[in-house]
Amino acid sequence: MTLGTTTDTQDSTGKIIFEGDPAAVTETKVKSVLASFVGEQQQVPPMYSAKKSKGIPLYKLARSGITTERKPVAVHFYSIDFVSMIGNRVVFEAHCSAGTYLRTLCHDVGKKLTCGAHMSQLVRKQVGVFDQESSVTIAALETANGNGKLASVLFPVEKVLEFLPEIRINDDFVEPLAHGNAPPKSSLKTCPREFKPGMMMRVCNGDDKVLAIIEPLVDHDQFAQLAEKDIAFKLKRVLI
Repeated sequence: MTLGTTTDTQDSTGKIIFEGDPAAVTETKVKSVLASFVGEQQQVPPMYSAKKSKGIPLYKLARSGITTERKPVAVHFYSIDFVSMIGNRVVFEAHCSAGTYLRTLCHDVGKKLTCGAHMSQLVRKQVGVFDQESSVTIAALETANGNGKLASVLFPVEKVLEFLPEIRINDDFVEPLAHGNAPPKSSLKTCPREFKPGMMMRVCNGDDKVLAIIEPLVDHDQFAQLAEKDIAFKLKRVLI
């Protein structure tokens, strides 16, 4: 994060729209302001973003000189750790929820410090099971592919989707599922105690293989009232 300038994109690619004096900003003050953002926050998405307004991405409106009202979105910062401060450049690490804009955090920190700020560099260290330590280069992928060992350097889908709640189905319904049939209540062996519409869930068989991604049509209380042949989930993606 660079202190002293605010840009229209909230990062270093944008035009400077405000300049302040960060000379009086100390490490102690920066640490205090960063700490004030830990927890649930209401964050206004930046105009230069893929969020949509009436079906149009905000960045397209912004590039046409149009600014529109954006509703605040609830995001969560689990931790924000100060790393270093050299001159007007601050390095910090944040652990945050999906959909959070780190450049907006920098912008908002600059507001609190009254000198302005923008994000000047971003390193995404981890998303779910994907992290820098397990990452591979394009060259390594090409080599593995050429040697017929591509699977050895890729995560299996089971590991990638293990964060989703799991539903298990009877093995005799695997083939109908592969043909695009949503699982009826009678096909389920186990399901989570609590679920609701809007959740994504993984469907597995007895061999722990992920077969599909589904979304509930009802919550767990309504599910209990359904007949055995009723459909309680819609298919989002079949993986077999």
